[in-house]
Amino acid sequence: MNDNDQRAPQWRRLLGEFFVPRLGGTPEAWSEANRAVIDAWWPRFLAHLETATDGVVPWLRAEDRRWLLDMCAHVGVAPPTEADVDDLIQASHRYVGERCRSAYPDVAPAVRSLARDGIALHTASGEDAAQLHSYLRGMGVRDLFGRLYGPDLIDRWKNGPGYYRAILADSGVDPTEAVVVDDAPDALGWAAACGLRSIHLDRLGRGSSYERISSLAELPMLLDG
Repeated sequence: MNDNDQRAPQWRRLLGEFFVPRLGGTPEAWSEANRAVIDAWWPRFLAHLETATDGVVPWLRAEDRRWLLDMCAHVGVAPPTEADVDDLIQASHRYVGERCRSAYPDVAPAVRSLARDGIALHTASGEDAAQLHSYLRGMGVRDLFGRLYGPDLIDRWKNGPGYYRAILADSGVDPTEAVVVDDAPDALGWAAACGLRSIHLDRLGRGSSYERISSLAELPMLLDG
């Protein structure tokens, strides 16, 4: 739902807005620190996904702490106290997520159209529920979603069919009555293996072996048909 090319620079700018008055440093230093820390984190995360199944929340909590403490070291400021670090991390995520304006322009209208049609909406994301909550609030559509499924709610990483099986078990949804929309063919394959109708959001026009839409604006009509 988000254009990551737009989201990344906004994240860095908003982190500076949040952390400078609380921990010191400059906006530029926080922006560069976040870039450096995320560049180091990304391959570590991908390596973790190669074999991980559960244990999501402890891993995320430890990595969030490492993220903030490593950024503090890059900026050259004292880290928050042990008692404050977790709350500060969550507050920063809320601050940034609710202020990012990186959603594709077709997202909110499509979500509202689907909700008007009486379709129950849930997420099936690789991000955690708290961040999804903030992003959807920023888009003005949080109230149209039910469960914000990310790995933390079901203790399964989004790296195989087990992720979708866990969502189905938690939600009680019949897979023959549900649809998954994703821009990643691998994820669609995992969903299809669980009996879910899989629709490829192919914004870049790369082609697909699944049902395909190029914009979320096409989804309400496709489901209505």
